[in-house]
Amino acid sequence: MTQHPQNNWGSIRYDVRFDVYWVQAGDAKQQLFFCPWCGVRLPPSQRDRWFDALESQGVDVYSDLIPSAYQTGLWRGVASEPSGQKTWGEIEGRYFDFFDDDAAAGDPV
Repeated sequence: MTQHPQNNWGSIRYDVRFDVYWVQAGDAKQQLFFCPWCGVRLPPSQRDRWFDALESQGVDVYSDLIPSAYQTGLWRGVASEPSGQKTWGEIEGRYFDFFDDDAAAGDPV
């Protein structure tokens, strides 16, 4: 998903703890299972593993403090952001100039 410059709009979010992409859906988060631009299946969520790992350490996620490694992707051995560098700039065509020349941009006649 990081290869698509459309995500520069900020509409798709990434939760590094669970390795999931999501969109805001009212007060909830709707997980994406496929890339909205190319249709490729996204990796499976690591949410169950996250809960299982904390439970195996005796951490109650509802009442105990979550260790800092489990607040990032470090618990599963990844950096805090999805892999891949953003190598693009602004998306061409996001700004529309409705006037082709300076004369047309003047006062209406």
